[in-house]
Amino acid sequence: MNVDFLCSTILSSSFGLSMGSIWQHLSMELCKLETGNEERTAIFLEVLRRLMLGGHLKLGSNGKFLSGDVDEQIDALRSAWPICPEEDDLDGFGFWFLTTAPAGVVWLTAEGQEVWT
Repeated sequence: MNVDFLCSTILSSSFGLSMGSIWQHLSMELCKLETGNEERTAIFLEVLRRLMLGGHLKLGSNGKFLSGDVDEQIDALRSAWPICPEEDDLDGFGFWFLTTAPAGVVWLTAEGQEVWT
């Protein structure tokens, strides 16, 4: 699996959209590969990590960015990730992203503007 390709795809298909939308777009890309929940989660977090390191997005909530370096922020998401994705509705309406996730995505434009989701 080419994670760089997935990052590029997500950057073009999901720019300006929420974390739940990124999850959905990535899920569509991965459905051909029959990935399980654990692998899909690991890929999702790695894509977010690379987009953050590339300066394309940050994680934030209520007008404040998450503290810590990129890996610490990804670990905060990983720690909060639902044990039973079906019960927390990752794939349906994505309620987990709206109600429980410790942060959302803040996209950064080439001009340095922030797009909070």
